[in-house]
Amino acid sequence: MAREGHDYRLVIFLVGLTQLIVTTDFSIVAVALPSIGRQLRIPPESLSWVISAAALTGGGFLILAGRAADILGQRLCLLTGLSLFAIGSLGSALSPDLAPLIAARALQGLGVAILGPANFSLINTLVPEGAPRRQAMGVFGIMQGLSLVIGLLIGGVLTTHLGWRAVFLLNPPIAILAIAITLKAVPKPGSRVALDRGIDWLGAALIVVGMALVLMGVSAMGREGWTAPRPLGLLAGGLVAFVLFFLAEGRARAPLAPLSMFGRRNFTTANVILLLHLAGIGGVFVLLSLYMQTGLKMSAMQSGLGMMPYAAAVMLSGQLVVPLMARFSHRMIVFGAFSLYALGVALLAVLSQEPNYWLAIALGSVVTALGGTTAFMALMADATSDIPHAQQGAASAVLFTAQQIGVPLGATMALSVLGLAGSGGLGPFKDAYLVLAMVVLSGLGLAVLALRPILVAAE
Repeated sequence: MAREGHDYRLVIFLVGLTQLIVTTDFSIVAVALPSIGRQLRIPPESLSWVISAAALTGGGFLILAGRAADILGQRLCLLTGLSLFAIGSLGSALSPDLAPLIAARALQGLGVAILGPANFSLINTLVPEGAPRRQAMGVFGIMQGLSLVIGLLIGGVLTTHLGWRAVFLLNPPIAILAIAITLKAVPKPGSRVALDRGIDWLGAALIVVGMALVLMGVSAMGREGWTAPRPLGLLAGGLVAFVLFFLAEGRARAPLAPLSMFGRRNFTTANVILLLHLAGIGGVFVLLSLYMQTGLKMSAMQSGLGMMPYAAAVMLSGQLVVPLMARFSHRMIVFGAFSLYALGVALLAVLSQEPNYWLAIALGSVVTALGGTTAFMALMADATSDIPHAQQGAASAVLFTAQQIGVPLGATMALSVLGLAGSGGLGPFKDAYLVLAMVVLSGLGLAVLALRPILVAAE
């Protein structure tokens, strides 16, 4: 049950604003990368660390941050995460060279890791069940998809007219607003998990090392190929670290991610499906931007504007999913939305050979956004619905970890297929989209096989 004595509508606004901060960072920085490289004279092989530094700390510390939210309370974690993100953004804007920029970006990622799980767990702890909670999930889902497009558009405008440093200077004022709302909307915890139980530092170290190795392996795979020894070795090392993490959690007095959570079949299966879902989104997003700039010869700003149909479809699905979740079972919504999502990616593949914006981009991206956003919100709503309040932070962190792995994994797969298929013409785009369509269909197949007896009718 949600706590009483607060304005849940302000909480919903805070959830949307904080999610905007968390997810806009990826796309807004991606647009500014070429300008950063030119001005700071950073070689292309090192430029990826501007994004990877935030991904490493953001993904590596998520589980630990989720545990901190359960122990210390959501309020403190939100205030700490927002402050670190604002300080890191200011440091990024003032960086004179690559090394301080990487350090500042790592601080931004740490801030995101701390505030992300605490923010999502507000939905299940401070927003009443029923229509208000469905509305909160709708806002969360809209921001999840829309913020990527907003980042492209705003990033293009700021970089073109004010320079790349303005991209980072945009963050501190928004973070300060979110801090002010947190102080008003999020109550101080009445009781906390006993601190004398401590934190599982061995588990924390293993999950950080595992996430770092996986993300480094995914990044290296995009540069060196899927079968190169180094990325495969990094991925294998990450897998070993994850196995050791689960073994350690089974023996820990105060585990970061209690194994009882993974005994809940809908939670575990939803995480795997979300990983595949977000891999598809990450790959499609990269391909759409590249197609417009290389295939249709559009500028960075024009490509941002070209994503407006996608953004409109995300907003529409956010409005539709609330009444849908009130009338239909989550199972039916997931199946229908995932089918529409797969159809959209297939349309992008087939129509990518037509150098026409309305056919190759607008139509397929709208169908993809409608299905993908709706499926995302239904899965997120169900995944943590039966998790105890004392474990909401850890459960949310696991979901965000799937996001941190899924999006870059899909982007890397798409870019690798483009490179393997060749650099001439529009043919490689079709191959890359088809690979992503198979990823999405795998998620749909898993939903059909595993979620059928689990997802129940919405109350």
